[in-house]
Amino acid sequence: MEKNLNILWASTGGNAEGVANRLNEKAGQLGIKIDQQELNDVSIKKFSEMKNVAVVTSTFGEGDFPANGEEFWQDIENKDLDLKEMNYSICALGDRSHDIFCGAGKKLDEKLIKSGANKILDRQECDGSDEGSEEWSENFLKKINGMLT
Repeated sequence: MEKNLNILWASTGGNAEGVANRLNEKAGQLGIKIDQQELNDVSIKKFSEMKNVAVVTSTFGEGDFPANGEEFWQDIENKDLDLKEMNYSICALGDRSHDIFCGAGKKLDEKLIKSGANKILDRQECDGSDEGSEEWSENFLKKINGMLT
């Protein structure tokens, strides 16, 4: 079985993109074929066909997606999706000084659960930096790699 992983990201200041890039590098070292994209570059049809997904997103404003993830969220927010074949986890970056901490990651996580996706690792919430993302990446890759082999 070919090992494939979709890494999707949305970032305002570059931290979430950096986490996605490091995850991509680690996955590549394990022989996993990666397709990494900005969230806004992913169509609903393509997203619905994905089997193994890691999402890394920061939060903008009051719990919203960054500009490069907002169109994606608007497209899927009120759609009925069947994602029973999808295995996923989310790394959410935020700042606890805001009223809505890691809002983008939380909204997407709830949407994926409602759509039947299989959460293989709990959502990682990073406060003010990407601290915790390395551990999340390693744990995610252990889980997903075990499922792919």
